[in-house]
Parts: sequence; C-alpha cells; structure tokens
Amino acid sequence: MVRTQRPTLQNIRIRSTLDAHKIFYSVHLGRLEMVTRRLDADERLALGSGCVYAWEERGPHTEITGLGIERFTEGRRWSPSRVRDEFLFYYEKYTPPESAGQASSEKPQAPKDWDPLVKQTYSVWIETEKGKRKWHLTAYFTQLTVDDLGTIDDIPGVGDTIVPEGMFKSTRVNKSR
Repeated sequence: MVRTQRPTLQNIRIRSTLDAHKIFYSVHLGRLEMVTRRLDADERLALGSGCVYAWEERGPHTEITGLGIERFTEGRRWSPSRVRDEFLFYYEKYTPPESAGQASSEKPQAPKDWDPLVKQTYSVWIETEKGKRKWHLTAYFTQLTVDDLGTIDDIPGVGDTIVPEGMFKSTRVNKSR
C-alpha cells in the first residue's frame, strides 16, 4: 500500500527566494520532507491554498533506484507562466464539471465565487553527495486567502535557519526575460 504523501509545508505562503532557500535547506537537513512521487488522486483533491511541495527532478541520467519526479502535475489547467523576480506564476483556468452541458460555441464561465489557485514555482541547483541535482518548490495560494496564510517565520527550526551562502543556485540565472 502506498503511503499518502503530505505537502512539505501547509498553510504557508512563499514571500521570497530566501523563504524558498530556508525550506530547501531544512529539507537538506532532514527537518522537512521532500515529495518523492507524483500526487495520487486523493492527494490532488487535498491540494489547496497554502500547500508547498519541495521535490527533486528526476533527469534522464538519474540512477534507476534514485528518487525524483520527472514532472510535478496536479491535474489542473494553467495559464502560461508569468515571471516575477526568480519565481514563475501560473493562474488556474476554469474547467467546468463534466456534468455541465454547455453549447460548444460558448466559453464556459467560472462561478462568481470561484477563487482560482495561483501556482508559484522556483527551481535551484544543489550539490549533493550524489552530485548536482535540480530541486523545485511548488507553492499554491489564492488571491482571497494569501493574506491569511502563515510564513516560514512561524515554523521553529525553519524560519530561523541560516542558509549557507551559495548553497542554492537559481536555475533562472542568465535566462533572458
């Protein structure tokens, strides 16, 4: 039986790359858990505002027994990415329920009370005992709930962590914008 994965953190918003680096370093130290596989159906249903997932990318040269995820998916439709600082942001697109019968020429309209998720991503390179690895942070929030979410400053052993200088290198460095 597969054990249910929990997000690396819950009820948290990511304010800066320093927040992300503190989460990555806490994972490196074993204080927080990394997600090691794609989310299953129940885990996808549990995904919501404040969920933060740290995960390692599984590349074509990753050892067979190594952990990692080729691509993190959660079964939702997203807008093209928008760059802000070192982060990429995606906005959830409305998908009507399968039971909703709409004329094919009409664009489905989201309910007035729909609060779409925003996906925030950040990626870094880290040197590990197994070599250079690509780690990702994927965080979710909604515009209505973001101000109600906590910060990593509220988490002992994470918010007060001092990250060694240069340990994490953004994968966006030297990319044109």
